[in-house]
Amino acid sequence: MSATPSLRPMFAFPGWVIERIDIDWNIKHAFVHLRRDGRIQHVRCSKCETPMGQMKTNDRSVQDLPLGTLQVNLLFTAFQGRCSRCGNIETVTPPGLAPKAQATERLKRHVSHLCRYMPCDKVPEFIAISGGTARRWDKEMLMKMLPAPKRDGIRALLIDEKSIGKGHHFLTVALNADTGETLFLGEGKKKEVLDRFLSSLTEEQKASIECVGIDRGGSYQASVREHLPNADIVYDKFHIIANYNDVIDQIRRREWRQAEEEDKPFIKGQRFNLFRNPENLTPKGQSNLKELLAMNEDLNQAYILKDMLKQLWTYKYKACARKCLDNWIALAKETGISELKKFAKGLDRAREGLLSYCQHRITSAKIEAFNGVIKRIIYKACGYNDLDYLYLKRLFSNSELLNYPWWI
Repeated sequence: MSATPSLRPMFAFPGWVIERIDIDWNIKHAFVHLRRDGRIQHVRCSKCETPMGQMKTNDRSVQDLPLGTLQVNLLFTAFQGRCSRCGNIETVTPPGLAPKAQATERLKRHVSHLCRYMPCDKVPEFIAISGGTARRWDKEMLMKMLPAPKRDGIRALLIDEKSIGKGHHFLTVALNADTGETLFLGEGKKKEVLDRFLSSLTEEQKASIECVGIDRGGSYQASVREHLPNADIVYDKFHIIANYNDVIDQIRRREWRQAEEEDKPFIKGQRFNLFRNPENLTPKGQSNLKELLAMNEDLNQAYILKDMLKQLWTYKYKACARKCLDNWIALAKETGISELKKFAKGLDRAREGLLSYCQHRITSAKIEAFNGVIKRIIYKACGYNDLDYLYLKRLFSNSELLNYPWWI
């Protein structure tokens, strides 16, 4: 047993004094004994400041920040008091400790700080707690420290689905299109999931939303039409180009099935050359693509129309963009290629959502950045079973609190 005065400033709790500090080197454990400061005669009610009478006492042991390899526990006697004036009953503990807390607030913050850099299951290698406890404390601290998402004054929303894990597990994601702030994460990709978010907005918040960027899926569109009838729907250009790449691939696979046996390996290996932008092709890729387009008329027409389709998003005025879209649809139908004709009819039905880009100019770029962040968070944590916790980790990754000294 030894008293270490130099450690006393670390355990200075207003209204409490250190009685002694015991260190057991065999089990690497330090016990800090606290007692109420005798100079404070009465404990006052937190509601009416009336001195409280003591009802009962309880010996407590609370885990605190470790000292190097030493685990630290605070030992003290908590007492329950009752106010004779207002009847309030409360438990008196050292500042920063909840009545039934098993650990100090600063230890929880330190654990949450560690969870920024390692999976929760690795924290027990440094702190004498379980991985589940580390996860629970981290979530608790994030809920306390992170501000609520700013839902007022939103001009534009981005809504998309995100696939996580195996087994077609999807999330519905809603972002502020201007700031990239994550506003909502919901499990699933059905209309009811997005309904939960949009119905939680106030009428004033809904009124400020001018446009919503989505893909052409019917479930999200139905929800937006129901809850935001005055907002313009903007079909995302990256989804449209991705859809068109699928059309090119359908043509490529059809041509592969009809090709001679000696030509099949060459056609099969050209999938990504057809998808890539010309400036991103290697010299060999450019040569192979040029040869493929020269030998196949359908693929050549589809590839030329791809570059023409991209021009649609370069216009600032709806009239010019509408003329470009009409010309493209006409050319696609004139090719006589069934896959292109079907895609052109789909664009014709979606023309208002495509032309709305001229006015609002929003894309899913911030959604793609979000997907990258979520992927890194999930990879670092080796997966998440708690969607609320994943949402908090995403908010924290984009928060000014990243440099906050959490151990204070």
